[in-house]
Amino acid sequence: MKTTCRLIASLSFAMLLLAPFAGQAQRSETIAGNGSIKKEKRNASAEVDEISTSGKFKVYVTQGNNPSIEVEADENLLPYIETVIEGDELRLHPKRGFNIKPSNDIIVRVTVRQLESLAGSGTTGFYSQGSIKGEKLEIALSGKGDAEMDLQYKKLEVAISGTGKAKLAGRADNTEFAISGSGDIDAPEMKSEEMEVSISGSGSAFVNASKKLDVAVSGSGNVKYKGSARVNQMISGKGKIEQVN
Repeated sequence: MKTTCRLIASLSFAMLLLAPFAGQAQRSETIAGNGSIKKEKRNASAEVDEISTSGKFKVYVTQGNNPSIEVEADENLLPYIETVIEGDELRLHPKRGFNIKPSNDIIVRVTVRQLESLAGSGTTGFYSQGSIKGEKLEIALSGKGDAEMDLQYKKLEVAISGTGKAKLAGRADNTEFAISGSGDIDAPEMKSEEMEVSISGSGSAFVNASKKLDVAVSGSGNVKYKGSARVNQMISGKGKIEQVN
Protein backbone atom coordinates (compact mmCIF):
# COMPACT_ATOMS: atom_id res chain seq x y z
CA MET A 1 0.00 0.00 0.00
CA LYS A 2 1.20 3.51 -0.77
CA THR A 3 0.32 4.71 2.71
CA THR A 4 2.35 1.88 4.24
CA CYS A 5 5.42 2.87 2.26
CA ARG A 6 4.95 6.45 3.42
CA LEU A 7 4.64 5.39 7.06
CA ILE A 8 7.82 3.31 6.92
CA ALA A 9 9.62 6.15 5.14
CA SER A 10 8.50 8.59 7.84
CA LEU A 11 9.77 6.24 10.55
CA SER A 12 13.11 5.80 8.78
CA PHE A 13 13.49 9.56 8.42
CA ALA A 14 12.67 10.15 12.08
CA MET A 15 15.24 7.58 13.17
CA LEU A 16 17.81 9.09 10.80
CA LEU A 17 17.40 12.43 12.58
CA LEU A 18 17.99 10.74 15.94
CA ALA A 19 20.85 8.47 14.84
CA PRO A 20 23.71 10.82 15.81
CA PHE A 21 22.53 10.72 19.42
CA ALA A 22 21.84 6.98 19.50
CA GLY A 23 25.46 6.18 18.68
CA GLN A 24 26.99 8.23 21.47
CA ALA A 25 27.30 5.32 23.91
CA GLN A 26 30.12 3.81 21.85
CA ARG A 27 32.42 6.80 22.27
CA SER A 28 31.16 8.65 25.34
CA GLU A 29 32.09 9.22 28.94
CA THR A 30 29.76 7.23 31.21
CA ILE A 31 28.13 8.94 34.18
CA ALA A 32 26.09 6.95 36.71
CA GLY A 33 23.18 8.45 38.58
CA ASN A 34 23.76 9.22 42.26
CA GLY A 35 20.29 8.09 43.38
CA SER A 36 19.19 11.54 44.54
CA ILE A 37 16.09 12.20 42.43
CA LYS A 38 15.24 15.82 41.67
CA LYS A 39 12.81 17.70 39.44
CA GLU A 40 13.84 20.56 37.20
CA LYS A 41 11.73 22.96 35.13
CA ARG A 42 12.94 23.65 31.60
CA ASN A 43 12.16 26.40 29.11
CA ALA A 44 9.02 25.63 27.11
CA SER A 45 7.43 27.04 23.96
CA ALA A 46 3.83 27.42 22.83
CA GLU A 47 4.97 26.43 19.33
CA VAL A 48 5.94 22.85 20.23
CA ASP A 49 3.70 20.18 18.72
CA GLU A 50 6.35 17.53 17.96
CA ILE A 51 8.42 15.49 20.43
CA SER A 52 11.37 13.27 19.50
CA THR A 53 13.58 11.26 21.83
CA SER A 54 16.69 9.11 21.80
CA GLY A 55 17.58 7.08 24.87
CA LYS A 56 15.76 5.90 27.98
CA PHE A 57 12.97 8.34 28.68
CA LYS A 58 9.42 8.10 29.95
CA VAL A 59 7.55 11.01 28.46
CA TYR A 60 4.17 11.99 29.94
CA VAL A 61 2.22 14.29 27.64
CA THR A 62 -0.63 16.55 28.73
CA GLN A 63 -2.68 18.83 26.50
CA GLY A 64 -3.22 22.26 28.00
CA ASN A 65 -3.04 26.01 27.47
CA ASN A 66 0.12 26.53 29.53
CA PRO A 67 3.10 24.77 27.87
CA SER A 68 5.68 23.36 30.26
CA ILE A 69 8.58 20.91 30.49
CA GLU A 70 9.75 19.19 33.68
CA VAL A 71 12.56 16.65 33.95
CA GLU A 72 12.78 14.23 36.89
CA ALA A 73 16.06 12.33 37.21
CA ASP A 74 19.20 11.80 39.28
CA GLU A 75 20.39 15.22 40.39
CA ASN A 76 23.89 14.73 38.99
CA LEU A 77 22.48 13.70 35.58
CA LEU A 78 20.20 16.70 35.05
CA PRO A 79 22.96 18.81 33.40
CA TYR A 80 23.46 16.00 30.87
CA ILE A 81 19.81 15.67 29.83
CA GLU A 82 19.03 18.08 27.01
CA THR A 83 15.60 19.45 26.14
CA VAL A 84 16.21 21.28 22.89
CA ILE A 85 13.47 23.22 21.11
CA GLU A 86 13.94 23.82 17.40
CA GLY A 87 10.93 25.51 15.84
CA ASP A 88 7.92 23.36 16.70
CA GLU A 89 9.97 20.31 17.77
CA LEU A 90 11.14 19.33 21.25
CA ARG A 91 14.14 16.99 21.21
CA LEU A 92 15.06 14.95 24.29
CA HIS A 93 18.47 13.28 24.41
CA PRO A 94 21.64 12.91 26.47
CA LYS A 95 24.21 15.64 26.06
CA ARG A 96 26.56 14.84 23.23
CA GLY A 97 29.69 13.06 24.43
CA PHE A 98 28.09 11.53 27.52
CA ASN A 99 26.48 8.15 28.20
CA ILE A 100 24.21 8.46 31.23
CA LYS A 101 23.22 5.55 33.49
CA PRO A 102 20.24 6.62 35.62
CA SER A 103 19.41 4.87 38.89
CA ASN A 104 15.70 5.20 38.06
CA ASP A 105 13.58 6.08 35.06
CA ILE A 106 14.17 9.50 33.56
CA ILE A 107 10.73 11.10 33.54
CA VAL A 108 9.86 14.06 31.35
CA ARG A 109 6.49 15.76 31.76
CA VAL A 110 5.45 17.90 28.82
CA THR A 111 2.36 20.07 28.40
CA VAL A 112 1.55 21.11 24.83
CA ARG A 113 -1.32 22.98 23.23
CA GLN A 114 -1.36 20.68 20.22
CA LEU A 115 0.36 17.37 19.48
CA GLU A 116 1.12 16.34 15.90
CA SER A 117 4.14 14.01 16.10
CA LEU A 118 5.90 11.61 18.49
CA ALA A 119 9.12 9.86 17.46
CA GLY A 120 11.14 7.67 19.79
CA SER A 121 14.17 5.41 19.47
CA GLY A 122 15.66 3.15 22.11
CA THR A 123 13.51 2.34 25.13
CA THR A 124 11.47 5.53 25.16
CA GLY A 125 7.88 5.42 26.37
CA PHE A 126 5.15 7.95 25.53
CA TYR A 127 2.11 8.20 27.83
CA SER A 128 -0.86 10.54 27.64
CA GLN A 129 -2.16 12.23 30.77
CA GLY A 130 -5.85 12.49 29.96
CA SER A 131 -7.23 12.46 26.43
CA ILE A 132 -5.34 14.34 23.70
CA LYS A 133 -7.27 15.81 20.76
CA GLY A 134 -6.32 17.16 17.36
CA GLU A 135 -6.50 16.92 13.58
CA LYS A 136 -3.62 14.56 12.80
CA LEU A 137 -1.04 12.64 14.85
CA GLU A 138 1.95 10.59 13.71
CA ILE A 139 3.66 8.16 16.12
CA ALA A 140 6.94 6.45 15.17
CA LEU A 141 8.64 3.94 17.49
CA SER A 142 11.95 2.21 16.84
CA GLY A 143 13.62 -0.36 19.08
CA LYS A 144 11.88 -1.30 22.33
CA GLY A 145 9.86 1.86 22.62
CA ASP A 146 6.24 1.89 23.69
CA ALA A 147 3.25 4.20 23.75
CA GLU A 148 0.10 4.20 25.86
CA MET A 149 -2.23 6.93 24.69
CA ASP A 150 -5.86 8.08 24.86
CA LEU A 151 -6.49 9.96 21.62
CA GLN A 152 -9.24 11.82 19.74
CA TYR A 153 -8.03 12.61 16.22
CA LYS A 154 -9.38 12.83 12.70
CA LYS A 155 -6.25 11.14 11.32
CA LEU A 156 -3.86 8.79 13.18
CA GLU A 157 -0.71 7.15 11.80
CA VAL A 158 1.42 4.73 13.83
CA ALA A 159 4.63 3.05 12.62
CA ILE A 160 6.57 0.53 14.73
CA SER A 161 9.96 -0.90 13.82
CA GLY A 162 11.46 -3.51 16.15
CA THR A 163 9.80 -4.86 19.29
CA GLY A 164 7.90 -1.75 20.23
CA LYS A 165 4.34 -1.75 21.53
CA ALA A 166 1.49 0.72 21.28
CA LYS A 167 -1.61 0.52 23.46
CA LEU A 168 -4.22 2.96 22.21
CA ALA A 169 -7.73 4.03 23.14
CA GLY A 170 -10.09 6.71 21.89
CA ARG A 171 -11.35 7.50 18.42
CA ALA A 172 -10.07 8.46 14.95
CA ASP A 173 -11.90 8.90 11.67
CA ASN A 174 -9.05 7.39 9.69
CA THR A 175 -6.19 5.25 11.03
CA GLU A 176 -3.05 3.72 9.51
CA PHE A 177 -0.94 1.17 11.38
CA ALA A 178 2.38 -0.21 10.08
CA ILE A 179 4.54 -2.79 11.88
CA SER A 180 7.97 -3.96 10.75
CA GLY A 181 9.43 -6.68 12.98
CA SER A 182 7.78 -8.18 16.04
CA GLY A 183 6.03 -5.08 17.30
CA ASP A 184 2.53 -5.05 18.72
CA ILE A 185 -0.42 -2.68 18.46
CA ASP A 186 -3.13 -3.23 21.06
CA ALA A 187 -6.01 -0.97 20.07
CA PRO A 188 -9.43 -2.65 20.39
CA GLU A 189 -10.58 0.45 22.28
CA MET A 190 -9.30 2.78 19.54
CA LYS A 191 -12.40 3.09 17.37
CA SER A 192 -11.94 4.08 13.76
CA GLU A 193 -14.22 4.28 10.75
CA GLU A 194 -11.61 3.51 8.10
CA MET A 195 -8.32 1.73 8.79
CA GLU A 196 -5.26 0.30 7.08
CA VAL A 197 -3.02 -2.25 8.80
CA SER A 198 0.27 -3.48 7.36
CA ILE A 199 2.57 -6.02 9.03
CA SER A 200 5.93 -7.23 7.78
CA GLY A 201 7.40 -9.90 10.04
CA SER A 202 5.89 -11.48 13.14
CA GLY A 203 4.09 -8.45 14.53
CA SER A 204 0.51 -8.42 15.76
CA ALA A 205 -2.35 -5.96 15.86
CA PHE A 206 -5.72 -5.92 17.62
CA VAL A 207 -7.87 -3.15 16.13
CA ASN A 208 -11.40 -1.80 15.84
CA ALA A 209 -12.94 -0.55 12.59
CA SER A 210 -16.57 0.15 11.73
CA LYS A 211 -16.64 0.80 7.97
CA LYS A 212 -13.51 -0.26 6.09
CA LEU A 213 -10.44 -2.32 7.02
CA ASP A 214 -7.55 -2.95 4.61
CA VAL A 215 -5.03 -5.52 5.84
CA ALA A 216 -1.68 -6.53 4.32
CA VAL A 217 0.47 -9.15 6.07
CA SER A 218 3.84 -10.45 4.91
CA GLY A 219 5.34 -13.11 7.16
CA SER A 220 3.76 -14.64 10.26
CA GLY A 221 2.01 -11.55 11.54
CA ASN A 222 -1.58 -11.62 12.68
CA VAL A 223 -4.44 -9.16 12.89
CA LYS A 224 -7.47 -9.40 15.15
CA TYR A 225 -10.27 -6.93 14.71
CA LYS A 226 -13.52 -5.81 16.29
CA GLY A 227 -16.33 -4.07 14.46
CA SER A 228 -18.37 -4.59 11.32
CA ALA A 229 -15.96 -3.13 8.77
CA ARG A 230 -15.75 -4.38 5.21
CA VAL A 231 -12.41 -6.20 5.01
CA ASN A 232 -9.92 -6.28 2.14
CA GLN A 233 -6.91 -8.50 2.80
CA MET A 234 -3.61 -9.47 1.23
CA ILE A 235 -1.83 -12.27 3.12
CA SER A 236 1.61 -13.59 2.17
CA GLY A 237 3.15 -16.32 4.32
CA LYS A 238 1.65 -17.70 7.54
CA GLY A 239 -0.10 -14.52 8.54
CA LYS A 240 -3.77 -14.48 9.46
CA ILE A 241 -6.70 -12.19 10.16
CA GLU A 242 -9.48 -12.93 12.63
CA GLN A 243 -12.65 -11.16 13.68
CA VAL A 244 -13.25 -10.97 17.44
CA ASN A 245 -16.54 -9.57 18.75
